[in-house]
Amino acid sequence: MNIRTLSTIAILLALFATVACSSPATSTPTVEPSPTPSATPTIAPTDSDALPIAPVFSVSTIDGENIRLEDLLGVTPVYLVFVPTTTNELDISQMRFIQSQISEFDELGAEVVVVISDQPTRVIEMRDELGLEFPLIADPLNVVASDWQVFDLNNSGESSPASFVFDAHGGLLARLIATDPSNRPTVTEVLSVIEESLSVGAA
Repeated sequence: MNIRTLSTIAILLALFATVACSSPATSTPTVEPSPTPSATPTIAPTDSDALPIAPVFSVSTIDGENIRLEDLLGVTPVYLVFVPTTTNELDISQMRFIQSQISEFDELGAEVVVVISDQPTRVIEMRDELGLEFPLIADPLNVVASDWQVFDLNNSGESSPASFVFDAHGGLLARLIATDPSNRPTVTEVLSVIEESLSVGAA
C-alpha cells in the first residue's frame, strides 16, 4: 500500500474534520469555490461508533428505478447526499454543482444518489429544470432521513444537509451532517476523497 497516498488522504480527512467548528459564509455562492491551501474543506472523517446501524435502503427513485444501496456498496464508490428542499438556493446550487461534474464521477466509476425531503412532483420539477442525470429519491416523510439520523437534529422537524462518501469496498470514508445549511462539502472535495481511496486500493 502506498504510504504517500495514505498520508495524502489522511491530511485531506483531517482538514475536513475542522470545518464544523468554523463560521460558514452567509451569502449564497454562484460558483462553487475551489479548495486552496488556506481553505478548510468541509467533509469529516468518520467515527465508527456513530455510524447508522444499517446504512442501507431499497427505494424507488422519481423515475421508478429501484435503488438498493446494499447492491452498490462494496461494488463502486458511492456519494450519498441528503438535501432538505427543492426550493432553497443552497440546495439548488448543490444539485447544480454535482450535475456540472457528474462526468467526473462517471470516470471514477462512482455512483451519486440524492435523497430529497420533498414531494415527488417537486423533485421532478427540480430534475427537469436543472437537467439532473443522477438518481433522485423523494423522501417527503423523512423515512430515509430518519434511518440515517439526519432528521430533526435541532428539533426543527426538518432534515439536515448531509453527505456520506463510501469507497469501492463499502467502507464509509467520510461524512458531514451539517449543523448549518451552508456547511457542505464541495464536489471537488468529494471527488478528491474518492480518487484518493481508489489510488490506495490500487497501490
